[in-house]
Amino acid sequence: MTKQVSLIGKHPDTTHPLGAWLKANDIPVTATKCHRELTEINNDENEDLILWMANKLISHHYSTFRLEQLKKKYGELGFPKYAEQNRKLPIVDKVKKGNATEILLTEYIQSTLNRELIKVFKLKYNPNVDQAIKGDDTLMVDLLEQEGGNDLKIYLGESKFRGTPSKQVVDDVSSSLEKEKMPLSYSFLVEEIAKTDNELALKLDDFIVQDIKDKGQLIYTGLILSNEHTSRFVENNLNNDNPELILISIGIQNPENFINLVFDKANELIANPSAL
Repeated sequence: MTKQVSLIGKHPDTTHPLGAWLKANDIPVTATKCHRELTEINNDENEDLILWMANKLISHHYSTFRLEQLKKKYGELGFPKYAEQNRKLPIVDKVKKGNATEILLTEYIQSTLNRELIKVFKLKYNPNVDQAIKGDDTLMVDLLEQEGGNDLKIYLGESKFRGTPSKQVVDDVSSSLEKEKMPLSYSFLVEEIAKTDNELALKLDDFIVQDIKDKGQLIYTGLILSNEHTSRFVENNLNNDNPELILISIGIQNPENFINLVFDKANELIANPSAL
């Protein structure tokens, strides 16, 4: 078993959209580098992947209430104005790229663990959809029910999109995930879970994050989405002695086009919400 597998699990197989799109290479680990390289299996336009990712954009940005309201208003006079008033998908290019990369990281970790983790869809709460939200890029928890009580693993993530990779972006992700780093939004996650599942929130509230970290069960996950040279920049520049850190590089031929395609498809779906 590679260290990468021990931290986040195996890369999904081809039955999962991410496994059908990307192949994985767990590069040999050093004292300062744990890197999983993901590259395209082929660079043909993948309609199934685009549709899957577009639906993930919608589920991460829109609440069930808002989607039901959009469906209700669809076909009524003034629907485009209503939809714009309640728009949750960003149109600012930098925010689109940042949000999509955060979502990719969330969905990738869930795919490698092969289960849904406890999380808050923070993008649904953004009062300014065209501005990035501050705080943890991703924070997910895995409540492990076992004999004698519960245990917890926390997955803290930092993600970056770049049209072209650089030493600076590797340094930025690495510095955000130093071993001293603690989650900023764990209490927020518990408060939000309490609104719909008080019993689960009480279980989560019993845990002290520092204790989880001390047991090696706070896993740090970085992701860089960029072009085909991404892996090389990570290999040449990653220098981080956090033993619980994995950096995932996704190197694809045209990352900007990928982001544009998935947002175009998501906006197309929102324009006809009755089909969702």
